[in-house]
Amino acid sequence: MSSFACRAIAARLVTAATRRRGAGVSLGRRTSPPVAISTSRGLATTSRTAAAADGDAATKSEGARSEDAQQTLAEVTKKLMDCRKRKAAANAVDLLVGLGHAGIQPDLLASTACLGACVAAGKMDLALKVFEEVFDKGVVKPDEVVFTELIRGHLRADPPAWARITGLLNRMPEHGVNPTALTYNLLLARCADDNELERAEALVDRMADDGIEPDG
Repeated sequence: MSSFACRAIAARLVTAATRRRGAGVSLGRRTSPPVAISTSRGLATTSRTAAAADGDAATKSEGARSEDAQQTLAEVTKKLMDCRKRKAAANAVDLLVGLGHAGIQPDLLASTACLGACVAAGKMDLALKVFEEVFDKGVVKPDEVVFTELIRGHLRADPPAWARITGLLNRMPEHGVNPTALTYNLLLARCADDNELERAEALVDRMADDGIEPDG
């Protein structure tokens, strides 16, 4: 074989070897991206799992805080009802204010108990302030019992504060509350005690206009 032929064969071998090496490098480059993609997917899955765990933890924490708030509200409500029995108006107001400072919204029962403690103590100005801050400002929606608490307080005055009582009767519908026989019975009983027949007749006429049947 001539030297020229040997050189030609050697050249073809080098070329072939080079092509194989090139093919190998190319295959290696094609294999690399899927590995990277797989790793990315793994990180994304891990991230989603961690986020879900954080969300579950936050939900549980919020639920625990809600349960604690409900328990605190129940305990404070018991104390407020005791304040009403003891006619401890100042203590009742402090307890209600303490709920606000703790970020706990009072409910109807707690607010009514606080109002009742003020009325029982004869602190009508304080009772009206509680009504203004809690019920007039929409923190809690009042019911008829809230208004009858205030009416009882005004009826205990000597003489009864009829102007304020009439004002409360007129304001009840503004809060979505309509007086029933429960309210009018209190008023008629005081009229009977004071022998105020004309006032009693006016109240009965008002009941008739509102479609309220006398109770007993």
